[in-house]
Amino acid sequence: MLEGVRIIEMANVISGPFAGMLLADMGADVIKVEAPGRGDAFRIWAGSDESIAPSFAAYNRGKRSVTLDTRTEAGRRAYVRLVAGADVVLDNFRPGVLDRSGIGPGRLCDEFPGLVYCSISGLGSTGPDRDLPTYDAIAQARSGLWSQLTDLSAPEAVGPPISDQLTGLYAAQAILGALVARGLNGGKGQHIEVSMLGASLAFQPHAVAEYLANGTIPDRTSRAHVSQSYAFVAADGKALAIHLSSQPKFWAALLDVLDRPDLDSDPRFNPRKRRHENYDALHDELQRTIGTRPRSEWLKALQAADVPCGPINRLDEALADPQTRAQNLVSVFGRGERAMQLVSCGFKTTAALPDPADRPVPLLGEHTAEVLRECGLEDSELEAVTGAKN
Repeated sequence: MLEGVRIIEMANVISGPFAGMLLADMGADVIKVEAPGRGDAFRIWAGSDESIAPSFAAYNRGKRSVTLDTRTEAGRRAYVRLVAGADVVLDNFRPGVLDRSGIGPGRLCDEFPGLVYCSISGLGSTGPDRDLPTYDAIAQARSGLWSQLTDLSAPEAVGPPISDQLTGLYAAQAILGALVARGLNGGKGQHIEVSMLGASLAFQPHAVAEYLANGTIPDRTSRAHVSQSYAFVAADGKALAIHLSSQPKFWAALLDVLDRPDLDSDPRFNPRKRRHENYDALHDELQRTIGTRPRSEWLKALQAADVPCGPINRLDEALADPQTRAQNLVSVFGRGERAMQLVSCGFKTTAALPDPADRPVPLLGEHTAEVLRECGLEDSELEAVTGAKN
């Protein structure tokens, strides 16, 4: 899908590398520029001493790694040579950092007008807090997203790096749009800015619309009440989810499976709006019944009645789920000693995609000589740029 597109990734940790990996999944040649000796911080995150830590592998499969010391003039010149042959540059440094080094979007977009340059930041390039350090938890917190995932009277850190990965998704989307636009407007590039704050807010269109229209401030229960989503524990201690949505047939089918027609005539739960208002009371009534039989029995009966339901799986259970296996959602990237099982890209297409076996996770600087020679550097120049013989 992106064969022939070259992307220079000057990014570390999650948001930028995740965006780069999504584009590599589509066939782009993603060249990851790393600092000599240490590379991306996720290579040794949490004290890992593995040659390729899972934290790094998760966001960097299928790329080529180049080490350049851009603190030196020779390294900066080599970096600009790399960019000269690229379609896209992706960075996630704080605003202005690369411009002060002479290799930021201010220079590169002027020098290469066909370049698509994507800058990822924590809080954006304008505003009083633009320079504050921002990681996933801070973006979740400031965007209002976290308030919908926890009880604010006793808040807890929850879940995966949602804001980091949302930012990577929005960055990849914007880059794809810019590449299409470049093909339609005579090859003109553009500078894209994606912030973790902006991406996290953009991920809440319904909540924002409700607040701006009605002044409704959502909390961790708001969405569940309106969508009629429920979590229960069956007699065997295993959890399951039921999502009734708005169609009356699901409510009727649920009561039939549970043999609880009394709930339909209870004024607390009919019509549907009353179920929103008395969510907790209805949950308790349903839990009282669901707690009498094992999860597998309820799921079999509910699925037979076409009620939207499923087990609340741990990750190991999700990966072992027959439906997950049937969809081939895990692939082996690389061969031999470099082979690693990782989650596959999140879509299928009739177009050809790169073979995962040909897309291992790169070792630090593994492709430095190869890539820089492609840019026309001589072997004598490589040592000056990287500080090592290649």
